[in-house]
Formats: sequence, structure tokens, C-alpha cells
Amino acid sequence: MSDPIADHISQILNESEHVLVPLEDLHDQLTHEGLMTWMTLELLEQLLSEDNRFEIYEGLADSELFNPVVQIELQARGLLSGPLVMLRERVSSTEEVMLDMLLHLQEMNKALETAWQLRPEDNPEVDAEILNLLMMGDMLEREIKQALESGSIVVELGSHEKGRRDLGQS
Repeated sequence: MSDPIADHISQILNESEHVLVPLEDLHDQLTHEGLMTWMTLELLEQLLSEDNRFEIYEGLADSELFNPVVQIELQARGLLSGPLVMLRERVSSTEEVMLDMLLHLQEMNKALETAWQLRPEDNPEVDAEILNLLMMGDMLEREIKQALESGSIVVELGSHEKGRRDLGQS
């Protein structure tokens, strides 16, 4: 017998425009719907990791796809970090996963561009932070596109102990 929460998440992931959805976003959505009054983020991750319909990944911040400088910056800022949840039946190739990551990144870059336009005046610290994030987003987008174009995608899909994988693990 399947769990009703896992069934609902399966439905959410089937309808999502994204292949990979942050676990925290799923938890927030279910909390907003009144379904998470007793379940922590950790318990939700455990529930999904025990269900064969789902694959849970670490984020791109740990991916070997990016050069070390980019990885350090991603980790320091918590950008594109996980865990990320994927419905196994939705994905047939690594390229699809990377295209979805590119979509996430483009959405993040649009949000940063909006933040730049709405930033407070005369605040050099905010200016520097947003510019740095915009630069990192641009670098990441270029690296993902280059990996897709060159066919040098190093992300592996497959099972992992306890249902969790690192994107980019060789």
C-alpha cells in the first residue's frame, strides 16, 4: 500500500514543469496545503527515499560538472543545493536532467536581475552581492550549456544507497 503523501508528491512531480524539484519546495507546498503538520523535512526525505518511484539527489553545488572555483562559490551561497527530488518515470536521459537544471538556473538569474533593478540605492554591499550572484549565475549557465553542447555531461543517474545521489558523481 502506498503512502498518500508520497502519492500526492508523485502527482505534483508529474505536473511540475521541472524534472528536479527541491525537497524543501515540496515540503513547503504540502505544509501550505495543511498536510505536513507532523512531518519534518527530514521525515519527508526518508519517506521518499524509501519509495522506489523517487530519486533524491544532492544539489549541483557538489557536482563535478563545474570548475572548483564555481563549486566553492555555489557551496558558500547555497545555490542549486539539494536535496532535489525526481520522479524516476519522468526522466530517460542525463541530458533531460541538465536541461532542467539549466531552466532552474535561468529562473534564478531572472530573479537576480529583478533584485538588481529593485535594489536599494546607495548600498555598495548589496550592489556587490547581487553583482557577484549575477556573475556566478552567468558562469554556471555557460558551463551547463557548454557541457550540453560538447556532450561532456558527467551527471550519472541510477540507484544510490538510501535512495540519494550526488549529481555529478563519477
